[in-house]
Amino acid sequence: MKRPDFSVLIGWTIGLAAIGGGAVLEGIRLKFLWQPTAALVVFGGTFGAVVVRRGVRGVREAIAASYALCLRENNDELEATFARLTWLARVARREGVRAFEAQAQISQDPLVSTALALAADYTEPAEVQMRLERLLDAEDERGLGEIATLEAAGSYAPTFGIIGAVLGLIFVLRSLADPGALGLGIATAFVATIYGVGAANLIFFPLAARLRERHRLRMKQRETLAEALTGLAAHESPMLIAARLAGSAAEASAS
Repeated sequence: MKRPDFSVLIGWTIGLAAIGGGAVLEGIRLKFLWQPTAALVVFGGTFGAVVVRRGVRGVREAIAASYALCLRENNDELEATFARLTWLARVARREGVRAFEAQAQISQDPLVSTALALAADYTEPAEVQMRLERLLDAEDERGLGEIATLEAAGSYAPTFGIIGAVLGLIFVLRSLADPGALGLGIATAFVATIYGVGAANLIFFPLAARLRERHRLRMKQRETLAEALTGLAAHESPMLIAARLAGSAAEASAS
């Protein structure tokens, strides 16, 4: 079972507290920083641009991946998969490839189920490796797409902050005869810039960087798993398969 990882929320809290504290020290009231118009322009515009860039599905996948960053990876499940493969290699020594069929049907990991199904059909190890590499390429492309969505949001947000600033200045120029309206226009102009730059550097880019690091580690583990599955199809010894998986399990535990 995955456990909450509050480091992302803690980081955001620290960043927002620092910004708010700096504003207070400069004599700025915090309520002055709340401008719904600026928020609408920056976040609404950024969302629309990202939908155009990545599509609704890409945005949905990026949101799901960002939520997953608040959960620790389930290393117990990973180690259980590694232990099951080592056990399966021993069973296959006694019962042959028939041992792969049942495990292929119950496994919910497409990498494991595909490899075991191919091994049960006496597929050549080279063919098994090629099929697994295709699955890994698809996983890698999907993960990089999620990162690209967040990076795109980080690139667009400051630009929409500038657009919000320009809109605020237009309002100011149209209201020169009304001094009471000047404050609202100027506030919208500068707060929109803060929203855009702040969202990019406190939310989108840090999330993308952390997601890239987690994706890198995951793909390394998946590649090790694919190598072990190929070795299983080639009827390598259980000891050799266990040795291949041990390093990846240790790295996962350290993370």
